[in-house]
Amino acid sequence: MAARQAKASPDQDFGWLHRDVYRLFQRAWDRHLQASGTGITVPQSRVLAELRQRDGLTQTEIADLVMMEKAPLGRTIDRMEEVGLVVRRPDPADRRVRRVYLTDALDRLYDPLWGAAFAMFDVALEGFTQEEYGALLAMLRRIKENLEAAERNEATAANGEQAPRAEA
Repeated sequence: MAARQAKASPDQDFGWLHRDVYRLFQRAWDRHLQASGTGITVPQSRVLAELRQRDGLTQTEIADLVMMEKAPLGRTIDRMEEVGLVVRRPDPADRRVRRVYLTDALDRLYDPLWGAAFAMFDVALEGFTQEEYGALLAMLRRIKENLEAAERNEATAANGEQAPRAEA
């Protein structure tokens, strides 16, 4: 039987450090977006990123993914629709539901947006080796997987179902 590995015991710095890094990333992203000349805002960039992963999401799905309330997200999508970046179309299976789709207008912004992203990441990752970067990604993926599993287990328990047991 394999020896059990000791669990990490984060101190109070863990949460605050995560919050500070997130806040600084948001501020840096805002500055780089402004410098890109695209006119894209941080909230719009979040919507575009989600739609690039999975085009045709509902406004509710987007709100959940970008962690925005529906009303401010609706205004953000309205502005994006006005400039031709997205279009809303009825869901073929349910006409009450409207899905949001990217338009070809995003193609002209693709290079400046990626340039802004890479410029920001170049600053953030200054001094990291490829190995350190790989380790960082692996650790972040593990944290994400742990949190997603906990969320699934909580949802299962909330529905009155038996949560799957973790293997020892």
